[in-house]
Parts: sequence; C-alpha cells; structure tokens
Amino acid sequence: MQDLTISKRATQVLGELSSNVVFKMWNLKKFGSCGSPDFQFKKFCARMILKFPNSELVLISLKYVQRYIKNGINSNITNEYQLFTIALMLANKWHNDEAYSNKVWSETSNISRIDIDAMEISFLKSLDFKMHITKEKYAFWLICLKKFNLTGKYEYLFAKKVKKTTASQQNSPKLGFNYDAKIIQPPVGFDRNVVTFNYVKEYKLFE
Repeated sequence: MQDLTISKRATQVLGELSSNVVFKMWNLKKFGSCGSPDFQFKKFCARMILKFPNSELVLISLKYVQRYIKNGINSNITNEYQLFTIALMLANKWHNDEAYSNKVWSETSNISRIDIDAMEISFLKSLDFKMHITKEKYAFWLICLKKFNLTGKYEYLFAKKVKKTTASQQNSPKLGFNYDAKIIQPPVGFDRNVVTFNYVKEYKLFE
C-alpha cells in the first residue's frame, strides 16, 4: 500500500465527499431518499480522515460502503457514523501494512469496543468477506466519485460500464453510464498494484 498522506485542505475536501457519499447511500437504503448530511457528520468524517490520513484508503472505504448498501441486510449497523467508521477501519486493515487495533478505532470514533467488534463481523458477513477490489473496478469507482462530486447525482454512485457487444462498431454502445442500473455487480478481487490516486493531475475529483 502506497503512502498517500494528504494535506489538511485535502482532508477537509475528502471529509465533505465522504460524508455526502455515505449519508446519501445510507439514507437511500434506509428511507428511500437521499437528503444531505448535517454539519456534525461532515465534521466526524473529516476528523476520522485526519486521524487516518491516507486518500486511497478513504476511497476504498467508500467503495466498501457502496458494496455494503447492496448486500447489507442482516447487520447491526444502525447509522452513518458507524457505517463510515467500520468501512474505513476495514480498508485500513485489509490494505495497509500497519493496521490500527479496534481499541484505537473505538477511542477515535467514540463507539464502544464491543460494538466495533460486533459491527466488524457483521459488515464482513454482509459482504461475504469479499473485500478485494480489482484495478479496473477501482479506477472506474474513482470516475464515478468524480462525476458524483461534480454533479451531486447519486446515480453515479451505482453506475456501471455499458458492456461491449458483438454488433458492428457503428451500433456498439459507447462506454459510459447505465442510468437504468440500480447497482453495479460486486467486485471479485483486489490488485495490490492499485491505480495510484492523484486527485490533482489525473482524476481531479475535487476541482
């Protein structure tokens, strides 16, 4: 895992993005509507990211949240604070060479250690322990986040590529977003040589 530590400004922007992504997907699942996160949740996300400042892990955790929203049906996670904490914790554990203990996450999030432990197992079971992300799917996820950040349309959080067909090139669909799709297919593996996150030069998520 590359060391992609981030500045205070980038931390604030990532906190804003994370709070919007998590809150909208959580509320869409629980209440059928998106809404917008309040100041307290935005502050919470920024604080968590400041404590664990790695941009790549934050973006991976948002992918875990998206996957959880599809599969999480029998979980004891009850709010967006818990959801973001567990997703970020698991991203740290699975893709970082030096992972923090559950005790540290409990102290940082103000969620009890007992609840942290229980929600971790529940989250993993909801995802069928499939925590890996392919290089291709990770790159596409960054594009989706960029589109969502620019437009505010939650459909981008559940977009998928249009599959190529055997028809002629003239009739073949262009790569893009399928707005009729409600959810993308679950990723099946993670390439350790994951696409490097360069939010200034390459994807420009935060312009």
